[in-house]
Amino acid sequence: MSSQRGMLLKLISATSLTLPLLTLSLSTPTLAHDDDHDNDHGRKSPKVVLISLDGAKPDLIRKYLDEGILPKDGGLAKLSRGVVSRQNVTATPSLTAVSHIAIATGSTAVHNDIPSNTFHNVAAPITASASGFGAAIGGYRINPLGPSADPSAEPLWVKLRGRGKKVVTATWPGADGADIRINNVVVQAAQPIRVTDYTVPFGAFGGLGAVGFSLTAGNFAADPVVTAQLQAAGHFSFSPVLVTPAPIETFFCASAATATCGTTGSATLDLKFEIRVAALDTTNDGVVNYDTLVIFEKTRGVESGLFQLPATGPATVKLGGRSAPFFFESSGSKVGAAYFVSALAPDLSTVHLARYGANFIPRNAPVLADVDDINNNVGFWRPQADFRIPERLGTPSFNTFPDVELEAIYEDQVRTFVRYQTRIAERAIHQNRDADLVMVYIEQPDGSGHQFTLTDRRQATDPRNPGSIFDNQDKAKVARYDSYLKFAYRTADRAVERIAEAAGSDANVFVVSDHGMAPFHTAVSLTNLLRNAGIDTSLLGVRTSGPAANIYVNLQGRESGGTVDPSTYASLVTQISAVLKNAIDPNPTFNGSLKNKLLFTDVESRPLNCAQGVGFCTSAKIGQDFGDVFALMAEA
Repeated sequence: MSSQRGMLLKLISATSLTLPLLTLSLSTPTLAHDDDHDNDHGRKSPKVVLISLDGAKPDLIRKYLDEGILPKDGGLAKLSRGVVSRQNVTATPSLTAVSHIAIATGSTAVHNDIPSNTFHNVAAPITASASGFGAAIGGYRINPLGPSADPSAEPLWVKLRGRGKKVVTATWPGADGADIRINNVVVQAAQPIRVTDYTVPFGAFGGLGAVGFSLTAGNFAADPVVTAQLQAAGHFSFSPVLVTPAPIETFFCASAATATCGTTGSATLDLKFEIRVAALDTTNDGVVNYDTLVIFEKTRGVESGLFQLPATGPATVKLGGRSAPFFFESSGSKVGAAYFVSALAPDLSTVHLARYGANFIPRNAPVLADVDDINNNVGFWRPQADFRIPERLGTPSFNTFPDVELEAIYEDQVRTFVRYQTRIAERAIHQNRDADLVMVYIEQPDGSGHQFTLTDRRQATDPRNPGSIFDNQDKAKVARYDSYLKFAYRTADRAVERIAEAAGSDANVFVVSDHGMAPFHTAVSLTNLLRNAGIDTSLLGVRTSGPAANIYVNLQGRESGGTVDPSTYASLVTQISAVLKNAIDPNPTFNGSLKNKLLFTDVESRPLNCAQGVGFCTSAKIGQDFGDVFALMAEA
């Protein structure tokens, strides 16, 4: 065997624990030189770069490559000419948190105790929910509550670092530098499980949701002071500058890193932001044609000069252009948002401006130096694609925006957020050239897959009109959604290309996906299903994520404040299991592809008898923090 072939086999062996869990695996190895072998006295092997494209479907990647939708010289095309895994087994349930922890640990959800994106820690009050992205990997001790002395799973970076290897993680689930708490008790310390040599946590909500502003010419007036500030900052207008006299919104942020932002000021939220907007005409065409908006804070005015990240100064946006980031100056948690203009009439008769949700990178103490490195060199955490905007969920300020504008907002968020994640990965690689393993998480095409997979004729193209199915579907919307999904794959493809370029020609690059995507047309209210079957749902905690359902009984001696006695617990578990196993969809419009009309393909119950006692039993299908009944919906 040549030393080149030996190097490739060593690489595959080192990652073999994860491969059976992946839905896509593409690599283009650069083989080692003949003198790069085990007897090379400390010479480092080429680094491995693992990129996860959330929700990427292998069949769509192949289809898009064949059809030229993905470029022939792009990142995925180049990798597809390397080693391709033709068959993998997806983790169950196939959810983002579950699958990424499976990839990182080489273990199943039952084994590593991350059962879903959203679930319930059985030691917590029944009303408390846990995120699979911020839960104890490998479980915890229930009684007395605390860390597990022998976690059932650990990420591969723990052993690698223990053997002197250098590992870098860029927004990878589970690598966040956080202490994990239940009932305010630390059940998993950040070190060593949740920290690598360079750790960038995924961002968090900064306290302000997205808002849409519908303005007209009547909201603007001349303002000589602001006009002078704009000119001093290099912003010129060929029509009179017009400015909103009153702020379009006011919000507050904390100067301390212990809090973020909100709509009401307090002793904690001590920084006030009053946002104004200036309209400019940058087209020297002799007619009034306002095409640019400058968003600034009232007290600070339109500042000029170069800004040191994470600062941005005012946000400048053009119709048809990208959103502009806007840092909340002096916020202790380094919070910011972005502005996007989706409609801008030349005479300002219609102005639609969006302020995206506020975000920040969690300032977890063990990884704070890495967080500040990103804030100061890449910028604050950018807003990610927000499905609530195009779905009009809890966003009444966007009611006057037509669908195509909301879709344009989402598409902009896809573009700018993936570019931001890519820049984080590039920075992580550049700062750690000697890394042995770099693990990168990219959020797309998952978000767009959930939002824009409109491929089943049973899907309503207007969520407010159940009749917009089959021949009544909006064909133009179907076509638009198809184009948005393709755009997301192209955006992810470009991310792969840029990260591979940053890694260099000596790197072994793998691209994986955590799960695929299927069209969604039917929602099931699990609480109503159980209640209609005569089950007292006040005794339960129901947690759902995608097709996965975990139903917990509020058991005495297990849940904090549990009320259900062991005998009633056993009866409830049996009843719930029977209800779900026999639940059907009676609607012939949607149930045709369901086997015997059954809603759930898998229903598993916690064993009722074991040495650990009632409510603490586990099995090959039910882990510690799985529901007492776990079910998976059928894919119809």
